[in-house]
Formats: sequence, C-alpha cells, structure tokens
Amino acid sequence: MHRFYHIEEVDGVFETVLPPFDHTAWPDIVPEQGYVWISNPGLEIAGKLDSILSQALFQTDAIDLRSAIHRLEFDVSIPAADFLHFAESKFTQGIDFILSEKHQPAEFQWSFLPRHSWPDILAQNQITLVFHRPAGGEPSKIISPFGDILKKIIDRISSR
Repeated sequence: MHRFYHIEEVDGVFETVLPPFDHTAWPDIVPEQGYVWISNPGLEIAGKLDSILSQALFQTDAIDLRSAIHRLEFDVSIPAADFLHFAESKFTQGIDFILSEKHQPAEFQWSFLPRHSWPDILAQNQITLVFHRPAGGEPSKIISPFGDILKKIIDRISSR
C-alpha cells in the first residue's frame, strides 16, 4: 500500500509517491526549465523512427523503410511538460527520467548508482528530480534532494 503525497527523507534524499495521473498534470509536476534525461535501461527505439526517417528522407510514409541505429546523438530543447506528454503516449511501458539543470554525461546511469551515493550525485549533477513513471496508471515515485520541491509539486497536483 502506497502513502500518496507523503514526503519521507531516506538516506539524505526526499521521496514521495504520487497517485495515478494523466498527461494534463505534467505542467503541475515538472518545471519548465531544466533538461529531461530518459533513463530507462534497455529502452528500445529501433523501428520507432522508421516513419520519421521515411518522411524526412523521402517525404512519404508510403515506403517500407527499415533502419538500424548505430549511434544516435540528439539534442532537442522543448518544455519538459510537452516532452513528457509526448513520451507518455509513445513509451507505453512507462518512463524513468531525470530532470536536471545541466546535461548529463552519456554514460550516466542512475539505476546503477548505489543508494548511499545519491545525495552527492544529485548535487554534483544538478539533478532536481528523479522520476519513475510506470505504465498502466500505476503510482509514480519522485526523488529529489530538496523536500520543498516535492512539497510544491504535491500542493499543485493535490489541488487539481
């Protein structure tokens, strides 16, 4: 059983669990500034880009294009809430992401970091939120080095 909207300090970081919500709540949850870093291990995007590539290269979706991604380096800047609305509709298995004030190194993998190192890692990398949003309307877990950020999120989303 989850205790929604309860902020708990564990090992030097603050955590809370949000009840299921739809995409219209994203603007109340994430700030407009910062960078979103998707951190789902093993996230498979091969095949999801075929229609985009077909349209970009040949100006049509009417061909059966198959592509392989060998290396993808892509930097896009859009408001975090807009990105998460789009990502939720495309990545139906759920999404884990980090919201930070700076770009993260390509090799950065939150899920592999030992919990005792989280406070230092969050500070060094200017990470304000670590978010686990499972699929299928399950509760979401947020971690932050700042309890006041979680309190503001809870105040905004619980008043909806």
